[in-house]
Formats: sequence, C-alpha cells, structure tokens
Amino acid sequence: MAPAMQIDLSRTAEVINWNRRIFSVLGIWPPSIDDRIFSFFFVYLTIHCCLEYAELIEYIDDLEYVVANLTENTILTMILFKIGAYRFNAKQLREVLEDIEDDFTNTKYKTTEERLAFFEYNATSKRFIKIAIPLIFAAAFMFYLRPLTGQLSASKSHAENTSAVYVIPYRTRLFFEVTELRTYVLVYVCQIPIVPLVTFGYTGTDCLLVTLMLHVCGQLSALSHRVKEVTTSPLGYRHVIRELVTNHLRLIRLVNILDSAFNLLLLQQLVGITIILCLVGYNVIANSEDGQKAHLFTHLLYASSMLLLLFGYCLIGECLINESVNLGNAFYDCNWYEVPPKHLKLFLVCMARSQSPLVLTAGRFYIFSLQSFTDVMKSSMAYLSMLRTFL
Repeated sequence: MAPAMQIDLSRTAEVINWNRRIFSVLGIWPPSIDDRIFSFFFVYLTIHCCLEYAELIEYIDDLEYVVANLTENTILTMILFKIGAYRFNAKQLREVLEDIEDDFTNTKYKTTEERLAFFEYNATSKRFIKIAIPLIFAAAFMFYLRPLTGQLSASKSHAENTSAVYVIPYRTRLFFEVTELRTYVLVYVCQIPIVPLVTFGYTGTDCLLVTLMLHVCGQLSALSHRVKEVTTSPLGYRHVIRELVTNHLRLIRLVNILDSAFNLLLLQQLVGITIILCLVGYNVIANSEDGQKAHLFTHLLYASSMLLLLFGYCLIGECLINESVNLGNAFYDCNWYEVPPKHLKLFLVCMARSQSPLVLTAGRFYIFSLQSFTDVMKSSMAYLSMLRTFL
C-alpha cells in the first residue's frame, strides 16, 4: 500500500465548497442564509405552481393534458417543499457542517487505511455532483426550449400563411391572450428562473444530502480500521476505547440529525419520483410513437435525471447500512477478549449498538437501500401500465 503521505486530503474540502456555491444561488447555504434571494425564488415558485394548478383545474377533464401538466408540475411542487425544508432546517444543517470541519485534515486520521477509506467516499460525492448537476441542467434547459423546437418543426410542415401559435414553456394559467410576438417573448423570459430552480433547487439540494451521508459513511469506514488498534495502540486501552466511543456516538448523532431533518422530505421524494417516472415513461412512449425526436430526447433526459437521484438516495442508504455492519464486524473481529474488564464495558456497549445498523429513512418507516431502488422502479412501471390502459 502507498505511504500515508501520498494520500493527500487537502482537496477533500472542495466538495463542501461546491455545495456552498450551489446553495448560494438560492440563498439557502446553511451557514450564510440570504433571505432576500430565498424569498424571491420561493415566492416566484409559489406563484408559478399556483398558476399551473389553476391551469390543471381548467382542463381537468382532459386526461392527456392532466398527464402533461403533472409531468412538469410535480417536480416544481417538490422543489418548493425542498427549498422550504432546507431553509427551515438551516440551523441543524449548520451544526452538522460545523461538526465535520475537522474531518478534512490529514491529522484526523492515524493510518493510511483510515485516510483511504475517507478519501474514497469523498471522491464518490464529487463524482455524484459532477454528473447530477450537468444532467439535470441539460434536462431543465431542453424542457424550457421544448416549445421552440416544436414550433421550428411545425413551421417546416405548414404553409407560410398559417397563423402562429405561441406555446409557452410551462403550462401556467395566464389571464390574458398571447397573440403578439413581443408578449410571447416577455412571458417566455419570465419563466426562465425555473431552469436554475430545477437545477439547484432540486438536484443541488440532493447533492448536500449525498455529500453529508457519504461523509458519515467515510467516517464509519475509518472508524472500522481504528477498532483494530484497541489491543495494539501504545496509548493504552482507556484512551483508545474512549476515543472509539466518542466518535461512534458522534456519527450516530449526525445520522439522527440528518434523518430527522430529511425523513419527511425523502418521503415526498420517494412518492414524487415514483409518480414522475410513471408520467415521464408515458411521455417517452407517446413521443416515440408520434416521431417527436426532440421531445423524446428531452423526456429521456428527464427520466435519466430522476433515476440518477433515486439511485443516489438508495446508494447512500446502502452504504450507510454496509458501513454500520462492517463496524459491528470490526468490533467482533478484534481481540476484544484481551481488553481488561474495567475497560470492557464501554467496548461492549459499542458492540451492542452496532448490532442495529444506521439507516436513512423516508418518513421513518421506509429504508433506502439498493433493494428500494428496484422496488420503486417496479411500482413506477406498474403505474405506467395502468395509466396506459386509461389513455
């Protein structure tokens, strides 16, 4: 294995800086909330969602239109609740971010194995952000440009004297007719804030959750390696065991804070993504049959984004379970029977606690894991099959 000095952790804190930049766009970075920016986006999105629901009620008898409306409005409603939840839980998230500040230094870790365990999870967080943000931005931007691509294709197939039909990006209830190009451009531009809201308000917020949970997983993995030092450390049993107990309790507390802050939000995500995958799947089938390649590509990007985010939730849940189990195994595999009786009690407490793996839940009852990913996919496809029988 490479020497310890070759594993440089100086750039691991970059992932926190990336999250800070993402959250600052919406003014909801926990350590430095900007309520002016947050209020603008929150009020704007609230009005936009209300107008979309007004349009939905207007055409509630048209099932095709209802599907099209809910395809875009479901995710916007989820974003509204997500940014609101992050603002509401800003204090708890700030405490977590302050707690983990020292975890990004080389001195925090004693061995190469500990550094490597943390480094790998940190690299996974970075990869998720690098993939998720560009993917959801591409999907949001293509969705925003969809009316223009539709009009370009329509102009090629109709005569020049055909009257123009002005289609806006999102199905909102307008209280005036869009009959002039100038009005159309103005309305079109007014809806452009939806693109950064979808990019940073939906995926950006998930990036922080993934970052924090994978950080905890990295700490659990490093702690598993440290357990091996119980009987070999020159510092003595008392010091090592006390350090193990303190770190273990700290990680349990961090997971409990994150689960408490996000379990209802993740329940919304679970239900919402299941519905969205069903609706987007229907749109993909409809566009492929109609030959609308641009719209088909847009909805495929949309579906890919939702699948990536769902997989992200399930992956961090699976990693959390696995690292909790690995920590329990590490306690049992070390020579714990050599620990003097006066120090053994705390060690046995850690062993007992590790029998109950740490989990990430939706609503405190649904546990995220890779098995959950397949379950949600099965449910979405079942709903899609049922939807196709009605339409």
